[in-house]
Amino acid sequence: MFTLHRLASLCLLLLVLVLPPVTVLAGDLEKGLTAYKAGKFEEAYKIWLPLGESGNADAQFNLGLLYRKGQGIDKNDRAALMWFIRAAKQGMADAQYNAGVMYMEGRGASVSRVDALKWWKLAVEKNHIGAQYNLGVMYAYGMATEKDVPYALSLWKQAAEAGHVEAKTTLYKTYSKGLFDQEVDIEEAKKWQ
Repeated sequence: MFTLHRLASLCLLLLVLVLPPVTVLAGDLEKGLTAYKAGKFEEAYKIWLPLGESGNADAQFNLGLLYRKGQGIDKNDRAALMWFIRAAKQGMADAQYNAGVMYMEGRGASVSRVDALKWWKLAVEKNHIGAQYNLGVMYAYGMATEKDVPYALSLWKQAAEAGHVEAKTTLYKTYSKGLFDQEVDIEEAKKWQ
């Protein structure tokens, strides 16, 4: 029978056994980043691969970048997309954004506006400004979704307020030229110059 003291000791032992691997994972992730920054892409790949395979979302995202850019390994869009999706499924906004871009461009898979929309919606929930802009474009034109210009404008405004240059330019043109059935509004356009 467990006493309170024995239970506390067991919990402490479990913490001691569990924490070192987490620290090692974080340390290895940093080692990979150091190698990457030094231009040692193969070394970074070798460090991040076991981390990514064990479920580390940061390592998975980084592996996606290496495959996408062909750094330290052969360029492989299919592998890049696979790693981005693994990280995206864990909620990483940058990976969700990149998965959306790859589906929209048909890199690593057939062009799929539906999949791009799906991943960008998830990234927008985390205030990813690139996804806000891209999702706004999809809603403005009704690509893989119903056309919703007011929602597109709100997404572009969020992105523009966070510094996204294309969103600012798009809002300026929309209001100065009356695009997307908007009335010309020079005062509103000036806000986005």
